[in-house]
Amino acid sequence: EMASERLDFHEMGLDDRLLKAVADLGWSKPTLIQEKAIPLGLDGKDILARARTGSGKTAAYGIPVIQRILASKQVIGVTQDVRALILVPTKELGQQVQLMMRQLTAYCSRDVRVADISSKADLSTQRPILMEKPDVVVGTPSRVLAHLNAQNLVLHSSLEMLVVDEADLIFSFGFESDLKNLLW
Repeated sequence: EMASERLDFHEMGLDDRLLKAVADLGWSKPTLIQEKAIPLGLDGKDILARARTGSGKTAAYGIPVIQRILASKQVIGVTQDVRALILVPTKELGQQVQLMMRQLTAYCSRDVRVADISSKADLSTQRPILMEKPDVVVGTPSRVLAHLNAQNLVLHSSLEMLVVDEADLIFSFGFESDLKNLLW
């Protein structure tokens, strides 16, 4: 029955460099959440998704984030800026997300720079990374807010994508006020 055929990664209009990284990861077919979320993300739609650990959700948002940044870099005269912010509840998850993003940008790391600021390192240690305006910033709400307040991080109108990973955890950790300060 045709209806059950999964949409393939190479049918999603993804950059060859991204497809090569996906192949290196040994993924032959998208998981259910990837198949549903990636096309929506590529279209710039807002997505609220619930999925178990191991369902491939990091790549479900990571792939559209990377693809959209690669596409924006094709535009002549585009300035280097933070285009995506990925909020995570813990530094452990921040490290996992950073690792996955590194793997997915294996062939385009010059064009899509990812910075993880979720660790509790000194703000001054992380400042130089942020001053280079990485394309993607991964961090906890409190960390991101601290860097915004220190003016190490400036989110312009350039910010196109916001991901709240483990949103239920982020809200249960009492980050609501941080998030409100961040987003409004």
